[in-house]
Amino acid sequence: MRRLAVLVCLLCLPALALATAPAPDPTQDAGADWSLWLEGGPGTRVMPPSLAPFNYLREFDQIVEFLAIWQVSDQGSPNYGGEIEAEAGPLGGVIQTDNTLESIWTWARYKQITGSTAYDGNMTAAWVYSTNYPAWLEEGAAGDNYYRVHNCAWGLTAVLMYKAATGDASYDGYAETCAQYIVANPLVIDGTVWAQRLDAFCKGWAAGNLYLYGQAVGNASYMNAAVTQGTDVYNYLNASPSTRLSEEYWAMSSGTALWGVCNSLFKSNPALGQSWLATNGGYLQIWQDWYNVPGYDWDASWNVAYGNAHFAVWEITGDVTYWNNAKFVMDALLSYDTDDDGGILAESMDPVTEDMTWVTNYLCKFGVDRLLGPVYADDTGVLRFLGLEDGDQFGADEAVSIVILATNYGLDAQAGVSVEIEGGWGSGSWSRNLPFAAIDTLVVDGAWLPPAPGSYTLTARTVLAGDENPANDEVSITIHHNWPVAVPETDAFARAPRVLVNPFRAETGLSFALAAPATLRLEIFDCAGRRVATPVAGQRASGEQRLAWDGRDDGGRPLPAGLYLYRLAAGEGLHAGKLVKLR
Repeated sequence: MRRLAVLVCLLCLPALALATAPAPDPTQDAGADWSLWLEGGPGTRVMPPSLAPFNYLREFDQIVEFLAIWQVSDQGSPNYGGEIEAEAGPLGGVIQTDNTLESIWTWARYKQITGSTAYDGNMTAAWVYSTNYPAWLEEGAAGDNYYRVHNCAWGLTAVLMYKAATGDASYDGYAETCAQYIVANPLVIDGTVWAQRLDAFCKGWAAGNLYLYGQAVGNASYMNAAVTQGTDVYNYLNASPSTRLSEEYWAMSSGTALWGVCNSLFKSNPALGQSWLATNGGYLQIWQDWYNVPGYDWDASWNVAYGNAHFAVWEITGDVTYWNNAKFVMDALLSYDTDDDGGILAESMDPVTEDMTWVTNYLCKFGVDRLLGPVYADDTGVLRFLGLEDGDQFGADEAVSIVILATNYGLDAQAGVSVEIEGGWGSGSWSRNLPFAAIDTLVVDGAWLPPAPGSYTLTARTVLAGDENPANDEVSITIHHNWPVAVPETDAFARAPRVLVNPFRAETGLSFALAAPATLRLEIFDCAGRRVATPVAGQRASGEQRLAWDGRDDGGRPLPAGLYLYRLAAGEGLHAGKLVKLR
């Protein structure tokens, strides 16, 4: 990750590990929206167009290759083995120890999952750089060593994963020095608001990793020190959970702090964690849109941290709402990879050609690895119908393109996999080869015109002898052809519906304008597709409209936090979307 510093282009300097100037004064950022930053950022939720669902093993495979491309391979360079921060842009010449340690973790975890030796040389080279420029000697000073502490925490998790994947204990001493540095240099959460946030976030990251490291090596002293530091972060959050669980600064957010508390203090005292999270977990931000903060506007990185925290809260509470929140965030972040190279950008406003290795590592460790689940040797399935969604509607003369994406979820390459379809189109079967992590595009019918108006169900599946995970073999969708389920929303709406608050706690609603008088019906569905509420049903005049929903079912009972779907019918017009209810 980039230090809080003024960077100098690598091309303008002799080849060496970049050292940077002291952290810039955030008050000099004239473009920052200070009031919005202090208030917790904008309440809007602008998500990237979804590319989900994903084959997470394929995503992992793309990420490790992306990281290898941006590692310094020149053995004559003082930076040999270091990980470059970005593929282009202002950070395209920056090389740092934390980036490199993060990549060691990712390559090692990939080896652990797949058994592949493809990146063994990358890990060896990365250790050369990381020992030449050790985490505890990165820039910093007494009272301003957040970056060293942050890097040392990465050193702990990198060594643990590397040793687990390779059996090589050569770097145990590196981890010990990192642990001792964190213990001897506890960050103090005081000073300016930006210093408090930065130290709270980094201290949380350090506390969680120190506890997990102490647990792994059987060192109670490290675990106790981690609980002490985690308690300090807990006190910071507990002073105002409603605001301090939705803060951002640098490459981190409150999610980093809460993850650290969950993996130190709350691991030591689960009852406290369950009680506190039952009261305050709902304040944890789910997704933060980009805005101009003092310093660096790395919204993708903030959101990785929020998603990681939701996973941590799920582990303690068992509340699946948090798991769903985390998956929602991580899938959205994966959808930033529109050039399909494995990397994502750190700031959503940047071009796709400026992907960052460090935030990609974050997404892999905190998201892809968590969502991957068990990996089998023999496992194929249908990923989705390309360009078709369940419930899609087509006009009388509108042809339907039926394309199946079949994929290999497993470790072994597969030949002669049967890809089948049945349903309204008819039935068919094709034999396809699916190499490791492959996605195969099968065009069933590029321009199918259904024979009559109606709803048509299409079911696609793969058939593989010995498939160890049949749960992901099949996908079914229903499409509507020349059928009066709804007409395009522009026919009914003079102004398209907009969600007022999302996520929401007490109340949300829709704002829109009707082109003509219409009968309105607003329905709310849970994730299982069950209708749970009908807040509005009745005739409305043309013009501006505002509909409200208080988060309750039709019986007036509060509904649990989680993801809901809404459907607004206006005459024959239809608009639908997602809502997230917080605790």
